[in-house]
Amino acid sequence: MDTAKDESLLVQAKSLQQKGDLVNAEKFYQQALENNPNSLEAISSLAMLYLMKGDAHNAISNWQKALKINPNDIESLSNLGYVYSQFQDFNTALPYLESAHKVAPERDDICLQIAQIRTHLGNLSGAKEILAPLMESEPISPNAYLMYAQLELLSNDFPGAKATLKKLLDKDPNLPEAMINLGSILETEGNTKEALSFFKNAAEKAPFHFQANLELGRFMSSNGQAENGLAHLNKAAEIQPTDWGVHVHLGNAYQEIGDFDKAINSYKKALSINPNDLGTRQNLSRVTSRFVPPWHLKMLADHERNDAFEKAIKNAVGEESVVLDIGTGSGLLAMMAAKSGAKKVYACEQSKYIADAALENITKNALKDKIQLFQAKSTQLTNEDLDPKPNVIVAEIFDSGLLGEHAIPSFRHALQNLCSTNTKVIPKAAEVKGKLLYAPKSGSVNPIKEISGFDLSGFDQFRIPEEYITQNLADITHEFCSEEFKIIDVDFENPWPAIAPNQCRRFEINVEVNSDQQIHGVAFWFILLMDDKIKLSSAPGRKDNHWGQAISFFPQPLYGKSGQKLRMIVNYTDTQIWFEDPKLI
Repeated sequence: MDTAKDESLLVQAKSLQQKGDLVNAEKFYQQALENNPNSLEAISSLAMLYLMKGDAHNAISNWQKALKINPNDIESLSNLGYVYSQFQDFNTALPYLESAHKVAPERDDICLQIAQIRTHLGNLSGAKEILAPLMESEPISPNAYLMYAQLELLSNDFPGAKATLKKLLDKDPNLPEAMINLGSILETEGNTKEALSFFKNAAEKAPFHFQANLELGRFMSSNGQAENGLAHLNKAAEIQPTDWGVHVHLGNAYQEIGDFDKAINSYKKALSINPNDLGTRQNLSRVTSRFVPPWHLKMLADHERNDAFEKAIKNAVGEESVVLDIGTGSGLLAMMAAKSGAKKVYACEQSKYIADAALENITKNALKDKIQLFQAKSTQLTNEDLDPKPNVIVAEIFDSGLLGEHAIPSFRHALQNLCSTNTKVIPKAAEVKGKLLYAPKSGSVNPIKEISGFDLSGFDQFRIPEEYITQNLADITHEFCSEEFKIIDVDFENPWPAIAPNQCRRFEINVEVNSDQQIHGVAFWFILLMDDKIKLSSAPGRKDNHWGQAISFFPQPLYGKSGQKLRMIVNYTDTQIWFEDPKLI
């Protein structure tokens, strides 16, 4: 072997590679290997060149060749782990990275990759284990803290995640990512005031940080400060104009201020970047439809609903009661509470126009001295706004699928942040139930395909995809294909813990089919437990039921037979219920 020649060939190869001349660089690397077949530097450099060319197969082959010469070659081990992880072949990637970690335990990039892969494989404790030493080392590894906090969130350990992020901020008080993540957790928990403080601080510390401006703008826009939020969102769009998410949030903010033309343009911009995003298509459909159903009038005309609320309110409210009415609408429930003897009633209504009408109703009924009206979401209120504290919550913020009007987050926030202990909630709980459904005519337009022999799929853009629809089953052709089955139980007085963003809870159910008809989806409804005795149902058959029922249509009808089982996944968040992967078994 000619050492001088080997070094000269490698220098020329690297120079050509830096200039982008990969073809001739490869030739010089090959010549270097002919001169010295065991040159780790030549083999590793050639592997990296192949990777630059998109030839992962030869890159892998060369790194494996390098490991035969030196099984502890750190770069070959780490690069093989990286490449296999890019192919989503985590089981192959992990042993290479773990071997690299044994050779160089101080390399935080390798530890972080191992933690990511273990997380993908569901080994959260193993991911935490590899990150823990990094969090005690100097200089600090911010990404280790941030990832550790995410792992705690995945385990629903919100206090642990907050403690980890605060520890990181103690070490680096100017780190915007830690502030943003803390703000997100506090927002999920309903602590909007402190969340806003962290988002603002992140944007002030890093005025040209994309994520800091995005999160502050998004938060402001969804919490009654859309005008201020737009300034930060537009700044984020200037920093990173090809990020589809910022244009989605701009669309949401423009919707909040009623500028529907700009909202449409923002959603279309987002879809030009990410054409397949379901949520953006849903938002665009909502704005373009410009359709607002007259559900307020239908709700007031539902006298069985009105009577059930009035009876429950009379049972719960006395002269020491302080009542919070969330989403007061016309003010009816607030006035029922005042007439039942409550010493104080707070009513919240986010819509200015509806709040003005509610105040007019309250004034006409001579109850203005008992009812204090806030033109705001209840989640925008703080402890300081309400004195004395409420000890009764009343609300009718339910859609046909129960959760879509944000009942759970609203009750949770009020119970944790606004009310005294042992607060009563009306209704106190609910049961969601359903049946498998045959609905041939409605199913033919969910999704829209062929009608009367014509392809009308172009009209499907006006249907909000994958979202359940509201329908009074009595008005459509249908048959049930199963007995009633339970979907979930909901306790409004003790809401489940906040579900982290982009997460859901899911479980599998099996339902026995009792019909030979096609199965188009699931129809579901709820029973409100107003108190220990009074119940109010949205099930089919009740006259003047303003909620109707929810129908979640399957992507394609299933052809079942009586006696078969249908297996599907039930998913739910604080605000949604949906079904996935229906299969006959």
